Amino acid sequence: MNDTDIAFMPASDLATEIRAGRISSLDATENVLARIEASRETLNAFITVMDDTARRDARRADDAAAKGQSLGPLHGVPISVKDLINIKGLPTTFGSQLMTDNIAPADAVSVARLKAAGAVIVGKTTTPDNAHKLLTDAPLFGITRNPWDLDLTPGGSSGGSAAAVAAGIGPISLATDAGASTRLPAACTGVVGLKPTLGLVPHNQVPDGFQNFIHLGIFSRTITDCALTLGVLAGEHGSDPLSMGVPTGEFMSGLSNASVKGLRFAFRPLLGNEILAAEVRAACEKAAGVFEKLGGVVTQIDEAFENAEPTWRVLQQSNWAVRFGKDMEENADRMDSSLVEGIREGLSYSGPDLQRAMYGRTRLFRAVQAWFGDTDFVLTPTISRRPLKASHKALDPIEIDGQDVGDMRRSWCPYLNLFNLTGHPAISIPCGWTDDGLPIGLQIIGRWFADADLLAVAAAFEAAQPWADRRPPHIPK
Repeated sequence: MNDTDIAFMPASDLATEIRAGRISSLDATENVLARIEASRETLNAFITVMDDTARRDARRADDAAAKGQSLGPLHGVPISVKDLINIKGLPTTFGSQLMTDNIAPADAVSVARLKAAGAVIVGKTTTPDNAHKLLTDAPLFGITRNPWDLDLTPGGSSGGSAAAVAAGIGPISLATDAGASTRLPAACTGVVGLKPTLGLVPHNQVPDGFQNFIHLGIFSRTITDCALTLGVLAGEHGSDPLSMGVPTGEFMSGLSNASVKGLRFAFRPLLGNEILAAEVRAACEKAAGVFEKLGGVVTQIDEAFENAEPTWRVLQQSNWAVRFGKDMEENADRMDSSLVEGIREGLSYSGPDLQRAMYGRTRLFRAVQAWFGDTDFVLTPTISRRPLKASHKALDPIEIDGQDVGDMRRSWCPYLNLFNLTGHPAISIPCGWTDDGLPIGLQIIGRWFADADLLAVAAAFEAAQPWADRRPPHIPK
């Protein structure tokens, strides 16, 4: 077994091998650390590397294995964490030049749970300035690039996490998703990206725990690894009101021999948008056909639906105005210009504007809930076109099949922020490839707290049309 085999080994298998003493956690960790270093000038996916603590924790995992002890389901597995999430003693920069001295006083609940499960955290991944856009670049660290094509973006705002997992720099990364930030990069980089049901994974860093729609997200290369990680992270915590009373349990048992026979799927190729790239439509239609071949009942829904972006925009940019307005007044020249523009727009909203957006969120929730009266799962493209250039500017319009379609968020990912607002679980999985070898993502949406069922359906697709053995060309050595 060579270093590349270990780099692309699923976390579930790697933990088993480390516990049994057949693979050293220290060797696996050194492999990841070397790949981080080798990819600095190409992918640029990490902003902080935890060399010393990662090696310490890996040695601890190996010592435990030698004594026949298990540290948990992620025993000795090297993973990464997006640089919005607190790790005690390290800076949480939020991708901002203004936050480089923001040392976390304690681990986030999610990080504490990963550590308790035996994971070895190797570093923090890149995110744009305060995670505000669908690309991953920032004045603080430069541009993060896509391992499938270095001229392209891995998406954002969790682009560093997605690029790392896709390139074999750890099998799992913990990220966030406020409107697309896990699922869009997953589609751009050909990996799995899960946004769980709102509240299932507690998020103790959000300033408004009651109106929150920022989810913690999981990147992995396999559904099994995603389910394994969700089992570690899920469960209530007193710091997050939306997590109180969430169901507990594991998410692995339904994956083996998962069946979709008799399940009802609604395929919605458009969701508040009018244009979908032909190559994306073709791949997603074929993916819907896979569910039919597996025994599912698939119905295509072509009726128009409201684009959720205007509602999301008021809520999110009002949040930015409160959180970052003072920073903008004092240091606008040290902030990303597109974030500054978003803050200014947020400051222009009135109290009634914000309340109408809150009403709109409830309206959207009720509309989506109604879908599940006669549907078990909803299928959509994850994004409407292939990844953009890494140099694309957030405020510039985008094109689909040669046609100018305007605003990036409204046109590239109309399928995504809707489910942040409604809270339904949603996962992006690789469902096909463009003629020139770029990944295409399919989004599957389930009922509230049907995360285990959602993962089982995704596992059935994965078994029928595997993707994990397909690797990008730009893999660090």
